[in-house]
Amino acid sequence: MKNEKIAILLLRGFPSIYRRARSKIYSLILNAENLIIGRNVTLSGTKNLILGKRVLIGNQAWLDAIGSGKIFIGDDVSLSQNVHIAAKQNVKVGNGCLIGSDVLITDHNHGYGLEYSHIAPKKRALIIKGDTEIGDNCWLGDNVKILSGVILGSNVIVGANSVVTRSFPSNCIIGGIPAQLIKSL
Repeated sequence: MKNEKIAILLLRGFPSIYRRARSKIYSLILNAENLIIGRNVTLSGTKNLILGKRVLIGNQAWLDAIGSGKIFIGDDVSLSQNVHIAAKQNVKVGNGCLIGSDVLITDHNHGYGLEYSHIAPKKRALIIKGDTEIGDNCWLGDNVKILSGVILGSNVIVGANSVVTRSFPSNCIIGGIPAQLIKSL
């Protein structure tokens, strides 16, 4: 009976120990202080991932620095599950941001139009409108899409399921498809 209780305690504690060990290893590899990283995370172009202190990367997240593209993530940022950040040029997430589940932040898209109709989408040239930047202390709700060239000021709240196709100033609430100003704070 005593051995069974010890075995149960060890099994319950193992995922926690594994999670902490995984986070420590990734912290060392990425030179990121106090990184917490979830399960099944994909990191591409790790030499171009710049992570701040106390970053949390949720399960199944995908950070993809393509070629010489760079991803900058500030201090105290929390990325929920299934977040995809892709940079062909530059994507920046400021300090203190909260990013909901199933969010896409990108600085590029695959070419489109009649000139591309004969080319499979994944083989089309990547088009960059400009760097994509999320200011400090922004909150992106679940399933938000931030597209190429968008710059959000600090303290912006983006409603769930929004598609952000243009830039917005600091201190506002936006939402919709395409996202529109809902309220200035």
